[in-house]
Amino acid sequence: MTPRVLLLGAAALALLPTQATAGEPFDYMPPGELTPGSGQGRVDENVYAPGMRFPMESGPAFANSQVWGYGGSQGPGGSQCSAQNYDYPWWDNYCETRSWDMPMCPAGVGHQGQDIRPSTCDDLTHWNVAAEAGTVTNIGSYSVYVTTPSGVRFDYLHGGGNIVSVGQSLAKAERINRTSNEFGGTSTTIHLHFNIRMDVAGFGNVYAPTYMSLIGAYQELMGLVGNGEGTVETSLSDCEALRGWAQTGDDPEGPATVLVSFGAPQDDPTATVIDVLADRPREDLCDPLGSCDHGFEVEVPLRLRDTQAHDTYFYVVGDGDSPVELEGSPYAFTCDPPPMPEGVRRELASPEVMAAWAFSPLWQVAWSPPEQLAARAMERPFPEYPVLVYSDGDPEQRRWLMDPGYKRSVASEEVAVAWGLRWDEAEPWPAIVLDEVPTGTPLRAAPFLVSSEDGVIYSIDDAQCPLDDQGQPHPDCAGEGDSDGMADDTAGGDDLPGGTAGDGDGSGSGPAVPPGMDDGAGGCGCTTDGRGGGAWWSLLLVASVLRRRRR
Repeated sequence: MTPRVLLLGAAALALLPTQATAGEPFDYMPPGELTPGSGQGRVDENVYAPGMRFPMESGPAFANSQVWGYGGSQGPGGSQCSAQNYDYPWWDNYCETRSWDMPMCPAGVGHQGQDIRPSTCDDLTHWNVAAEAGTVTNIGSYSVYVTTPSGVRFDYLHGGGNIVSVGQSLAKAERINRTSNEFGGTSTTIHLHFNIRMDVAGFGNVYAPTYMSLIGAYQELMGLVGNGEGTVETSLSDCEALRGWAQTGDDPEGPATVLVSFGAPQDDPTATVIDVLADRPREDLCDPLGSCDHGFEVEVPLRLRDTQAHDTYFYVVGDGDSPVELEGSPYAFTCDPPPMPEGVRRELASPEVMAAWAFSPLWQVAWSPPEQLAARAMERPFPEYPVLVYSDGDPEQRRWLMDPGYKRSVASEEVAVAWGLRWDEAEPWPAIVLDEVPTGTPLRAAPFLVSSEDGVIYSIDDAQCPLDDQGQPHPDCAGEGDSDGMADDTAGGDDLPGGTAGDGDGSGSGPAVPPGMDDGAGGCGCTTDGRGGGAWWSLLLVASVLRRRRR
């Protein structure tokens, strides 16, 4: 069994319940480890709601399974009030066996959130409170939804005695109802079922894992995290990274968690907050701090390299109601955008396309002066979702990205990772079909995404040969492929972000330029063995779409 995680603060001993062993520290099982026999959890260390307030007004509280716990229908016996249910360790029960559709769960179905018991097994005694400031957007027979201005929704299930109404604005930590066993006319155990519903890149608007967010919030509520200190000390001369150091009082030799809040303080709903570990070795810290591994470094987000000044706030997670802001915070930086590579622009038509490719608007979308973007010729839209394949007749299983109308070589697993493609999950396609698809330019080494002034996102890519009515390349730009239909991708690439083989000095055997496309369009290229195949391509795309929808 995976070792438990232990945390003990100075105030913890006095706050522990009589049901727990006296002096026992806060003890929790790792995320994704469920009660044995209750299903397969999701191993996920991400804090999806950093800085949130614990959703019960006071502690202690006990996160564990209601169904597989004592007194549950699948449990070992006893009653819901058994002392074992009111003791540490905490157990994750996100993705526990249920029939609800859950895209982030290994089984695709499961429990949407986390069950939490209050300090005692008393009905309608313990208050549930708002995890963040927001608006009450729904009240059901046993549920209350609170939605924040950023669109994150917190769900409170099984409570009773609501003192809120739909449309009411709530402050952070404001009372909602009391923990109970309401279940739409029937009853369940006395507990709070707590959900976080939000947009998660690659999954859409889903129920996100709650466990790590609850642990952080509980540590703050119960004083389980010591005071912290640290400094922001970067000069940002290269506009690549934000640097500093941080240390916590409860674990002065261990790594500290640093919250980095872009644009506003960490409790502002407009801020974008991430967390990093201050665990980098720094010889200059050894003597003054008594240990060395307390440095941190954060890459400057690509979207914030836009010639404008941006404030960034830094906090070390400490005790009390809020994290401790570091010396030198907020830190203001102004950075120029990276150079835009040559090529054409292809529109990503919707946020769903961004999510399907798991692209991050903050980290992967650059800003560009409008005149530079306008100078790039517009081409066909970017694919709505990635399709990575290989030929069932190819012993090397070379990977191809299916870009409607073309297949494009993916040179290595490193290239696939840069694009968010799952190398080991490439789909086998019949050779008789794949060989018929025209070969476009190789996929660039990494994506280069850029946003227009009105928020439209484009990929800067190579132009491809236009296809005729039979799905064949235009004869004025079709190069000659090698014996297996592979385009020549041996020409030297450049060092710009998103550079690709074929952008070199002309020493490779690149294709000619089609009519109406000059060199500024970024070049184009595609090959085929001349046997046709447009119909096969259409059928395979339809099959791929249907297969993905069934999943």
